[in-house]
Amino acid sequence: MLLEKIHNSGIVGAGGAGFPTAKKLNAQAEYFIINAAECEPLLKTDHYVMKNHAKKCIEAITSVGELVQAENVVIATKGHYHEEIAALEAAISELNANITIFKMGNFYPAGDEQVIVYEVTGRTVPPGGIPLQVGCVVSNITTMLNVYEAMILDKPLTHKLLTITGEVNEPKLISVPIGTSFTKCLELAGGTPLTQFIFLNGGPMMGKIGNHNNFDDQVVTKTTSGIIVLEEKEYLYSLHERQISQIINQAKSSCIQCTLCTDLCPRYQIGIPLHPHQVMRHLSLTDVPDDIDDDPVWKQAILCCECGICEVIACPMSLSPRQVNIYVKNRLAEKGIRYKYNGEELVPKPMREYAKTPPKNILLKMGLEKYVNYKFDEMMEYESEEVFIPLKMHIGAPCQPIVEKGQKVMSGDVIATLSDEQLGAPIHASITGTVQSVGEQLIHIKKDVAV
Repeated sequence: MLLEKIHNSGIVGAGGAGFPTAKKLNAQAEYFIINAAECEPLLKTDHYVMKNHAKKCIEAITSVGELVQAENVVIATKGHYHEEIAALEAAISELNANITIFKMGNFYPAGDEQVIVYEVTGRTVPPGGIPLQVGCVVSNITTMLNVYEAMILDKPLTHKLLTITGEVNEPKLISVPIGTSFTKCLELAGGTPLTQFIFLNGGPMMGKIGNHNNFDDQVVTKTTSGIIVLEEKEYLYSLHERQISQIINQAKSSCIQCTLCTDLCPRYQIGIPLHPHQVMRHLSLTDVPDDIDDDPVWKQAILCCECGICEVIACPMSLSPRQVNIYVKNRLAEKGIRYKYNGEELVPKPMREYAKTPPKNILLKMGLEKYVNYKFDEMMEYESEEVFIPLKMHIGAPCQPIVEKGQKVMSGDVIATLSDEQLGAPIHASITGTVQSVGEQLIHIKKDVAV
């Protein structure tokens, strides 16, 4: 019953790729781990959820822990989140919940799913595998808030909590209907003093970059976690937007094989056989892209979590091992080549604790340290006049529309769905109004004007 409610509510992971939550929770596990680490610097929505909706989250976590029959239910967060931990502990005590809080250090990427599993259990997820293979299911704290609303209120996922920060006049947390334009979100944060700017859809490290020219085309999806508006900086462009041909040529000519990209790689540190420096060296020995094939060195790239430590912190030559890994992964995927774990022992590195990257180092390197101390104590709720709802907002197949132009819809109505055999989650109208258009990628809904 709970799984059905979660699926019917259209819940997917609140950040990242948006894996359908009902699919992930349809399992039995020894550990149910809640990711409350707020992995990306500058994003603050998980902080707000923990401080203001702790009891709701604990109720949902308890129910889901029973669903997956977990012997251990653990909230993994950073030890210096004192207010958040106090709120969670108070809710756990009030509800007499059998939940423990695991306090991690302040490092990036603490919220990486496989890193969290290792921190909590000491187990390394097999290369190319998932946490369930070592007895764990991992879900985000804000996803649990969405589960509560589905479980108790029968409320589908129609709104997103976002951090709007950077070069904006009034940095703030907002709750807006899915499909709200980024332009409106920026207005809610008082706009920006910049006439030309770049923006990150997500966090500084793994967010997707754009600029003022395509900002108006962006809309909030189920996985949007934040919008960071910044001055145009060559470093950020080179980090996120350099042409792959330029990246490859620089790697071929400038990589000094210092191995720092490997030494500081969070996946390598927990025993995953990923060696970015070997992938970089392979570039100089082969003809790209023709020679990217079923080769054990190339296939290491599949194991990359794309956290960006290698290029932001590690490489002394300002090269981009992450972008190379992404390129190689895509070429291998096109050929249907996958990584196959050979069963070798996975040995975490003894110096791992000393190789962790503090978030402040990332912000200093990226020139973003001045945004660290913004305070986000309240959440602004806004109801949009119109929304443009994407039909693909998660891993798996895109949804197919079941509404037509001119049709009246209520907020929470299902407007797009997919078959039971397909991986995904239904999509709901996020406002009440009339369907203006139904396209291959978007459904446009506008509130009716009172006469």
